[in-house]
Amino acid sequence: MNRILALITLLLLIGCIHNSRIKNRAISTKQTSGKNDPDAPITSKRQYTDEQLEAFLDSVGHLPTRTLTNKGTFEADSVFKSQKQLDTLISPLDFETLKRAAVKRVMRVDIARRIFNNHDIGYDCTTKSIFVTYKTGLIPVVYIPFNKQKNAFIEFALYIGDPGHCESSALYFFKANRIIALHEGYNRFASEMHFYKDDDGKTVVYYGRNFGEGTGVDWIYYYFYKYDGDKLVPILGEVEKANLQPPAFRARWLESTVVSTHPLTLKMVYNENFNQTISLPDTTYSRSSTNFIDDSTTVSYAWDERSKTLKRNDEQSKLNEAQISSFYWSDNEYLFINSNYKLLKGMLKDKKQQNWVLWYLEKVKTGS
Repeated sequence: MNRILALITLLLLIGCIHNSRIKNRAISTKQTSGKNDPDAPITSKRQYTDEQLEAFLDSVGHLPTRTLTNKGTFEADSVFKSQKQLDTLISPLDFETLKRAAVKRVMRVDIARRIFNNHDIGYDCTTKSIFVTYKTGLIPVVYIPFNKQKNAFIEFALYIGDPGHCESSALYFFKANRIIALHEGYNRFASEMHFYKDDDGKTVVYYGRNFGEGTGVDWIYYYFYKYDGDKLVPILGEVEKANLQPPAFRARWLESTVVSTHPLTLKMVYNENFNQTISLPDTTYSRSSTNFIDDSTTVSYAWDERSKTLKRNDEQSKLNEAQISSFYWSDNEYLFINSNYKLLKGMLKDKKQQNWVLWYLEKVKTGS
């Protein structure tokens, strides 16, 4: 009898162990199935638990937004606001020389250097277009009038050096024969200069400023300036195009176009997704989440006389200033998390999106 009881006990124990192994195998398969799921990132053992990563999300989500926004826009804003104000009268004789150069679209470098007192105007800036290159000693001139009378020379700009080919191109703004501002003129791959009359009758000019471009990389600004007496004042800097694609682990794209000037209104089209670049001995490939943001919006601006700037109306837009700034390709992941905190918290409750959010938070927290 004792032998029979011992045998039954042994058989029950073996059965329990076998069932336990089957359960463990099933659980293990469930936990790693994401590796074969094209909608999930491939993950190795993480440094932080889900709870720690969500706590990190909460802490960044409650940081001061303004501080993070200022950091993300510092480079573009500093260039926008630091263009030179001038107050230089041109003699009647030299003014006639500039008028002829504006019409002919070319002038001698030595004369340009003398009139503008600028020895950075280069002898190497001879290219006008892919079809036209002048001989050394001549430099292209691009004339942009801001009045209906194109040859009135009342308010206008002169590029000394073609803006799409000459890196030392100088952009001068005039009020009749008075130079009121000098800007960096090189704007390859950026928008050309445009202008309009504001509601108060004053001239507003805007153009693109390129901060970088390449394969899957763009960062271009719109710079808006306004004639105010004998000054040209900066009134608005806004993104024209922000694009950063893989191997960036947060791929994003935003492009804006001016759709109205009364009031000034921009249409922005944008999307974002998470991207994982996987390197193997013989290949490199990417896995991407579906777009968690894929939308468009309009942003309008109103003139503020006290600050003499155009102010964004965030209440009528799907994107606020911080969210727009998070599309830049500067180091602004904290700004993205902070300005999209509610979105990311909601994504953590979605089983398909949860793994990607946790993967992304781990990348930001570890700085990898």
